[in-house]
Amino acid sequence: MFPLHKSLPPRPGIPGPVPQQASCLPPNIPSSASLPHKLHSAIAEHRGSLVGSSRPPLPAAAASVVLDPQWYVGKVTRGQAEGCLKLVDKDGAYLVRDSTRQQANQPFTLMVFYQDKVYNIQIRQQNQQFQLGTGLKAQEFFPSVSDIISHYSQSPLVLIDAKNRSSSQQNQCLLSDPAAYYMTGQNWS
Repeated sequence: MFPLHKSLPPRPGIPGPVPQQASCLPPNIPSSASLPHKLHSAIAEHRGSLVGSSRPPLPAAAASVVLDPQWYVGKVTRGQAEGCLKLVDKDGAYLVRDSTRQQANQPFTLMVFYQDKVYNIQIRQQNQQFQLGTGLKAQEFFPSVSDIISHYSQSPLVLIDAKNRSSSQQNQCLLSDPAAYYMTGQNWS
């Protein structure tokens, strides 16, 4: 994904706190049901260590997805994310936020700044694969959101203006500047 630097702290695997009532067990098994005492204590301790995290929870469908805090900002409004990208003011600046719709098949939105405009691109999930856009045209599937970011950091992403779809001009842009730092204040580089 990104090169390791010995001087930096380890990156978190899955950003977001785990609610205190969350369980590692299936919903039909109570947390106290015949678990060995040490296992029950370990689960409780693990939950407690995650509660203080500063990241918002992920959508339910994306709970097992690993997202990089350099570009993932969690549950922020479209307006907040747009304002952040406009402050960065660099073509190719981008971030990923939780989708406003909160649907299992569309858990995230990729936002890209290009030529003084912010583009919102759906990230859809189907059969544990991810895809950009509405799905109306045949598109490439990726095993993770990180793979989407990596791919479009090396190959130009076609940006479609939702307000002017009939325009024959299509802009293309490389994802170049992850912008989560500008929203979270955490520097992961």
